[in-house]
Amino acid sequence: MSNESPEYKRIFGMDFPIYKKPLIKYTIYIYLILALILTVSALFFQYEITNADIPGGIISGFLLAYLITILTD
Repeated sequence: MSNESPEYKRIFGMDFPIYKKPLIKYTIYIYLILALILTVSALFFQYEITNADIPGGIISGFLLAYLITILTD
């Protein structure tokens, strides 16, 4: 990882480290991958996009990016 020192956020009495640069980088990559998967699914596999796909993708994409930054530390 980089030499960046984490910023800590306290939520419900727990401290969560946040590495801003890697988190932003991984979030962008994951959003692009999710958009590609959703587009391919809709075009080639007749998947119908529901009301939960976009908000669920935004939330899960950010959480996955945070998990990757924590695991690569």
